Amino acid sequence: MYRMDIGTIARIYAIGYMLEPIKVRFRKGIKINMLNMMLEASEDESKMLPRWLARILHANGIADVQEQDMGIELLRALSREKIAGEQLTAVKHDFYIGLKEFISRQNVANRDRLMVSLQDIVTLRLKKIMDYSGKLRVTSSNITPEIEQRLSVEERALFRALYDAVSIFRGYMLDGSEEVKR
Repeated sequence: MYRMDIGTIARIYAIGYMLEPIKVRFRKGIKINMLNMMLEASEDESKMLPRWLARILHANGIADVQEQDMGIELLRALSREKIAGEQLTAVKHDFYIGLKEFISRQNVANRDRLMVSLQDIVTLRLKKIMDYSGKLRVTSSNITPEIEQRLSVEERALFRALYDAVSIFRGYMLDGSEEVKR
């Protein structure tokens, strides 16, 4: 069975992320009719717009984007992960996608600080995912829906790749088989 690589999966979900609606508050009135798309808003009005459009309006000083600070969300997730010990905590399916997009918009000092925290959470979660995928292969079972819900889209792809690799290794070592056992 063909599995998409993590980068491809992340790019597909990133498109969906940029299409999601987000709340904006207009700094000034605007009336645009372009390519069969009409946008009209008055100063201080709030609207839900696709994230990509909200970013363009914000970059041009037309609107303020009202969204969660992903830097704070990163620190909360890192704290939860440390407190949880060996348990894997839940992150939103687009956690890393949103975080990477947020980090890309930061100044150098903030970007460096956030990258250190990102590296910490990736390391913690990677260890837990690797441990969990190895344990599942020993018990010959697959990922449970409960655990799958706790993973981001990238982590799900990683888990499946690890699970398959461990399965092939065990099969080869124990009975000479080089197939993924489900």
